[in-house]
Amino acid sequence: MNVILIMNDTLRYDHVGANGNPWISTPNLDAFAAEAAVFDNNHLCSFPTVPNRHEMMKGRHGNPFQAWRPLEWGAMTLPKALRLAGYETMFIHDTPHLANFGYGFDRPFSGWEFVRGNEADRWRTDYFSELQVPGGGKFTWDQQATHEYRNYRHMRREEDQCVARVMSAACEWLDHNAGHEKFFLWIDSFDPHEPWDPPQHYVDMYDPGYEGVKITWPSFGEVADKFSPAEQRNVKALYAGEVTLMDRWIGRVLEKIDDLGLREKTAVIIMSDHGFDFFEHGYVGKRAIYPEVVRTVQMVRLPDGAGAGSRIAQLTQHPDFAPSVFDLTGVEVPEGMDIQGRSWVPLLSGGGYEARTATVSGNGPSYFDARSPFAAALAGRFTGWSPLQVTDGRWWLVDNADPGMRELYDVDADPDTQVNLYGQEPDHYARLHAELISFLEQSQAPEIAIKLFRDGPDGIDPKQGAAVFAPGMFPDGVPMNTVRPGNVVRRD
Repeated sequence: MNVILIMNDTLRYDHVGANGNPWISTPNLDAFAAEAAVFDNNHLCSFPTVPNRHEMMKGRHGNPFQAWRPLEWGAMTLPKALRLAGYETMFIHDTPHLANFGYGFDRPFSGWEFVRGNEADRWRTDYFSELQVPGGGKFTWDQQATHEYRNYRHMRREEDQCVARVMSAACEWLDHNAGHEKFFLWIDSFDPHEPWDPPQHYVDMYDPGYEGVKITWPSFGEVADKFSPAEQRNVKALYAGEVTLMDRWIGRVLEKIDDLGLREKTAVIIMSDHGFDFFEHGYVGKRAIYPEVVRTVQMVRLPDGAGAGSRIAQLTQHPDFAPSVFDLTGVEVPEGMDIQGRSWVPLLSGGGYEARTATVSGNGPSYFDARSPFAAALAGRFTGWSPLQVTDGRWWLVDNADPGMRELYDVDADPDTQVNLYGQEPDHYARLHAELISFLEQSQAPEIAIKLFRDGPDGIDPKQGAAVFAPGMFPDGVPMNTVRPGNVVRRD
């Protein structure tokens, strides 16, 4: 059996029509969902991009001890194991963090193609002496403005957009490789990750007539009040337009699969790694706390149609990807790979499945001052203990070493997580907290993480955790096409 993965960075579960969204336009994903098994509770474990890909390739929980680091030399991974078992394996992506700074996520594959120019990719170095940035500080970084200028100014047509080039490269690869006895194709599209710059007609589908500044990469944090209602609406429209653009080009790949007669022998898996906070809880950005970020897209279409049209409610996570593909292909897990995830294939075929009682999610190591792991590690400042999120599918716990920062929600009654029941439901808190401690112990988390959540922060130095996390994160500095001497970035 061939396997094709289409991974979409930052695609929210609730921004797919088939997942109950009545206003988003995702016709290709919707049609695919009708032929696939749709997982309604696939939750991120590690967060964001790089720790997530570690989990998917290794089948092991990264949270709460997998930092933002390169793929280790010699690591046994799913694509490497498939290659050694005779599969032709290919990696086509535009996700800069998987390649820049020698991160090496291409190494396990037979071949790879890196589509240049998205987000932090150190691609273009075009000169400028002064760049005017509108928006009054509502954009994320000055560095982002230079990226907009240097990289994205060369993408004039829809066909020049990164997602279009990634999916076109995948189609071309399929044209030349459909004859292989068996192949594994990993397509990693960084869209709909910010910045959101789809052609204007996609944005007009959701916010026609807007005349303000297009804030393609809004500043992160508890900053919702910095944005006017019109700006908030347009930011959401920019993202929605990017999702619809992505959907169109995914459709090209799905069409190519059918044109080449591959449907009958190819499993197709469409996934996302995490979502995005669009002003919910007053926040902009990404925190692995609430459903809008934690709940992700996962759809699986098998050649024999097993599970087609079904909705799967069981709790699954990204470390389950590797054991599931081993299960689909019949390739044995290499000795020493030490898989921690569990195959979801029985959920499609009707076999036995040991259901999870809870999932744990978090953004990087949670035993140091990591509300903003990047800023904290780089600036060396304490900003509060990082939370971990635990859920059984109904009760949703945001656990924290600081009791004053704990939150508990009944998402059946309160899907928008607005009514904090921590302190009112001690039994549910105790049960989910016990699930967290059990997860940390079984996952062989560092003792500092277990102690922090089991016993509290007394005696724990935040710098101790930061020292574990920061080394190797950015070997040559911040991964941005940065503002250089002689460059002036002016804000209105």
